[in-house]
Amino acid sequence: MTDETELSADEIIEQKAVRLAKRATLLETGEAYPVSVPVTDTIGAVRAAHQGLDVDVSTGVTAALAGRIVHSRNTGKLCFAALQSGDGERIQAMLSLDVVGEDALERWKDLVDLGDHVFVTGEVITSKRGELSILVSEWQMAAKSLLPLPNLHAELNEETRVRQRYLDLIVRDQARQNVVTRATAMASLRETFAKHGFLEIETPMLQTMHGGAAA
Repeated sequence: MTDETELSADEIIEQKAVRLAKRATLLETGEAYPVSVPVTDTIGAVRAAHQGLDVDVSTGVTAALAGRIVHSRNTGKLCFAALQSGDGERIQAMLSLDVVGEDALERWKDLVDLGDHVFVTGEVITSKRGELSILVSEWQMAAKSLLPLPNLHAELNEETRVRQRYLDLIVRDQARQNVVTRATAMASLRETFAKHGFLEIETPMLQTMHGGAAA
């Protein structure tokens, strides 16, 4: 994200105020941060199980999954959202007035923002453009985001990437892959050493108490 595409401090404060008001509404009518949601599928698993479908197909398969909203578009009787999982997999959620109902559709329009985690249940379909989607029959807020996401189509500047690491992990595939690669390598090393009888002993270099020459 370049300097020209970053939100100003005033804009962030304004957006946070709007989101806080939406969170208050969620808390009055239900829950903004439920302890759990009844997820039965992952976005990656749904995509893997429904590759190569034709355009405008109804599979008859129901999926229940959760993801972060990274793109959103609302029209009169239809709402579209791209849901992203922690590993970067994405799937489109479609909310139709005929399927989800007027109340649920209006609540989506009024309460949902980019960055929110939502839980959706619905049939796995392909859209008229051939995009794999969930035709939502029910939805629930899984975690309300209070801060706006950066522009996902622009590069994060170096300072933002360092100071706001969570944004880097949301936006950049390479940042997420680096974390996965490191975790995989460390797990492999630990497993190999353990098989050969080695013990892992923590020897912290930085301590809260003075030691050595500073004691």
